[in-house]
Amino acid sequence: MYRKIIKRSLSNMRDSYLIYILACSFAIGIFGILLSMGDNPSVHSALSWWDDFIYDITTIMSSIFAFFAFIYMIYVGGFFVKQQRNEFLTFEKLGMPRWAIITISFLQTAIVQAVAWVIGLSVMLVFQKFMGMLLFYLMQIRFNFVMHIGLKSFGLLVDVFLISTLVLSLINAIKTMRILQKRQRRTIIKTRWWLRIPAGIFGVILLLTAQIVTLYLFKDMRIISYSSKPLTEIVYIMGADIFGTYLVYFGFLPTILNIMERIHSVSYSGINLFSFKYMKERLFQNISILWFVTELSALALALLTFCYFGYQAVHQNYNSAYPFELAANKDTVKVIRKELKKNHAQIKGSYKTAVKINLVSYYSKSSQSYIRQPMTFMSYSDYESLPKRMHKNNAKINSHEFLKIDYNSSLMYNSDIDEHNIEVKGAPMIRTAEQGNSFPYGSSMHFGPMMIVPDNYYEKMPSEVKDTFYGWDFKKGDRLKHSQMKKLENYRDAYYMKVEFESSLSKSTIEVMKKEPNKYEAATYTQAGFLRQGNLKKHFKQGGGFYLFIVALFSVALLVALGSVLTLRILLRDDYQSSQLRTLQKIGVEESEIKGIIRCENTLTFLIPIVFALIQSFAAIAMFDFGRHISKNIILIYAGYIVLYGLFGIISFKVSWRGIKQKFKL
Repeated sequence: MYRKIIKRSLSNMRDSYLIYILACSFAIGIFGILLSMGDNPSVHSALSWWDDFIYDITTIMSSIFAFFAFIYMIYVGGFFVKQQRNEFLTFEKLGMPRWAIITISFLQTAIVQAVAWVIGLSVMLVFQKFMGMLLFYLMQIRFNFVMHIGLKSFGLLVDVFLISTLVLSLINAIKTMRILQKRQRRTIIKTRWWLRIPAGIFGVILLLTAQIVTLYLFKDMRIISYSSKPLTEIVYIMGADIFGTYLVYFGFLPTILNIMERIHSVSYSGINLFSFKYMKERLFQNISILWFVTELSALALALLTFCYFGYQAVHQNYNSAYPFELAANKDTVKVIRKELKKNHAQIKGSYKTAVKINLVSYYSKSSQSYIRQPMTFMSYSDYESLPKRMHKNNAKINSHEFLKIDYNSSLMYNSDIDEHNIEVKGAPMIRTAEQGNSFPYGSSMHFGPMMIVPDNYYEKMPSEVKDTFYGWDFKKGDRLKHSQMKKLENYRDAYYMKVEFESSLSKSTIEVMKKEPNKYEAATYTQAGFLRQGNLKKHFKQGGGFYLFIVALFSVALLVALGSVLTLRILLRDDYQSSQLRTLQKIGVEESEIKGIIRCENTLTFLIPIVFALIQSFAAIAMFDFGRHISKNIILIYAGYIVLYGLFGIISFKVSWRGIKQKFKL
């Protein structure tokens, strides 16, 4: 008998259980893939320099993911117990012992979890190869990913399955026991308008002020290194968004719906008054769910945004520092060419540019002080002749304009503070200059900022020191051996410049020293002899790709889980709500009109969190103010979010309407 009861219950809610099982299976599959990568031989072979940390990292990441997936299963699993409340109470009235009803709830949960785990492990086996190759692609590793799951990982999966299934089944059994102990019907709390209306208005004010503060954050993020104002604004935005959204859901949205109900031209337009009341009550019941999904969706979008633009920020900063795999100056070029020739390095591109080093003085707005230092000058023609990647992130200039290339004070934004009136020794003052942060031969190649000047200015300008920079691109790396690199270390510092600053630039001089000074003084500068970053660049790309993979995986899994929460909330109507729809049918409401009710309910349930989540996550743009190209990438991320939830909305509508039609035929 119990087998028939469980079978019938699972059959009656098969659509809801199917959504839940698919969401759980997706989470279980991702958990298994993360865990299996820890002891995968191909991962260890491809990432030999990570060998000691791969298993620890994947174990920590998979454990965090499993924790949140378990919370999701507890939260959503309770939906089904609430849905069967009247069914369990009916069983008790018919004489079934309480322990038997609790056992039925326990077994139903165990069966559903077992099915979810079987499908989830199948997903892991099917998609492990794809996810592994995706990881290698993001890390730019040319290595074949081999499917593998070790005994240790498999044993851990079995343990997690047994423990999680037992715990979830016990939790639902306890919930069933509490339902049987509390036989009274659920009391419907009447709306307290004296509380909802002011709360809703206050929530709207909080959201509006949060967006205004976000706009200020665009400007103030540039002073985060020496001011607490941006951090204060971030804390306020987060708090205002979280509490403001809840208050809007709690007070403002119900107020609007009640006002619309009293406007007959609205409530009777294409939908009768009883239908409008049903839809309104359903939205009222889902306020907490909508708020919960909105905040976590905003979190997922923020994670995706921080992930992408954070990686982009670091990548851009790295490329600005090391545009060439190998760079040198005139003191080291002969030695490096000799070593490259020994190894038959396949040179893809070779570049050289003459530069001048001169003394300058200007007022820095960022540090609020006068700066006196040597500066490297390059002509406009030489600058433009270099590959476009060297200056694509700098401001565009013509042959008569100046460009000052300086260091970023933060990875999170580009400085656009204009610093004019740059006094140059023996040359006219530079009164206006565009701003840039991508150094043609890398910021680590020399000290201080660089200035790109018109050809005529460069030719007439005297110099304290003349130098030439060289850069190489290779097809398969420079192939320098460890012994050769050890030999080149003696040429790491080409020469040293000791500056004697006097009362004016015209009286100040630079003394060039070939040997390292015994004691460094404040005005001593070092000219790098060479930079070799090909190997480090490979490690950087691998670390950045792994970071992208993990965060994107977490965010997408979170969005999928939240979409399934909304879908299940719509599908799991209790008996009272189903009887309301049956009543609408009996009083003459046409089937097309009831279908319109379900469509509106689905649309509003999914549309409201989308709108509020997009508004809240808009603050992420302020964290990474890189320029106009940000908007395109933001649109791609947000469009993916809208499409994903749109698919959930369409599925929930189709499945929900099919279930309602089946009940109408009973």
